[in-house]
Amino acid sequence: MKLIRYQAVDGPHWAILDGGYAFAVVGSPYDEFTAGRRVGKLDELKLLPPCEPGKVVALAYNYKDLVGEKAEYEEPLIFLKSPTSIIAESEPICIPPDVAVVWVEVELAFVLRKQAMNVPKEKASTYILGHTIANDVTAQNVHNRDWHLARSKGLDTFCPTGPFLVTDLETDSLAVTTTVDGKRKQASTTANRILNDSEVLSLVSSYITLEPGDIVLTGTPAGARESVVRPGSSVTLHIEGIGSLSNPVINKEGATSW
Repeated sequence: MKLIRYQAVDGPHWAILDGGYAFAVVGSPYDEFTAGRRVGKLDELKLLPPCEPGKVVALAYNYKDLVGEKAEYEEPLIFLKSPTSIIAESEPICIPPDVAVVWVEVELAFVLRKQAMNVPKEKASTYILGHTIANDVTAQNVHNRDWHLARSKGLDTFCPTGPFLVTDLETDSLAVTTTVDGKRKQASTTANRILNDSEVLSLVSSYITLEPGDIVLTGTPAGARESVVRPGSSVTLHIEGIGSLSNPVINKEGATSW
């Protein structure tokens, strides 16, 4: 099942996508729900990110093709992105004028169904509402003092997410790609992950309590540092079984070039 969030006159709503049409979620997507009235065609709706996070948690170095083949792999790193980094399909990634180098990273992400703390791997799937595409936009070492920390990872608009949330996706071996201005920059499969979804959730929840609507990014494969964007660029991420997430890049003032 594919879920979307969309903007209506009276505020954000969840809907079920079926055959190109959206049907209102009756109940809560985090609990029991059914399909209600038809609210429109997909291309008629203003899509919102398919998550409502208080926290955006992400992993680094969770792909074997990124870190290289090893007999034994180190535990991936955990970091945070700001909730205001989340934007929807087609919304612009805005680069501040003092940020010189920015790249994009395709990531399979999952959204929490219920509170998760110290979750054992064998029960992890019951905590996951569904999967979506996330773009871990990253600035290179801002001012040579912020390597992969707040301004490098958490700037406003630096986490496009969507367009759909898929609730029944098998994620062990999905093709993932990044395309910048029509050129393929990343191509891999989730089979190359060091930790799978259950292992990621178990790891993260042993340190950070996750709440319904929180989103967890499960890492990116090799090629991210070659996926450089600048104002005027167009980015498309694709994950098999979910679809494509596309966003333009502008500078923060709204111009399309430096």
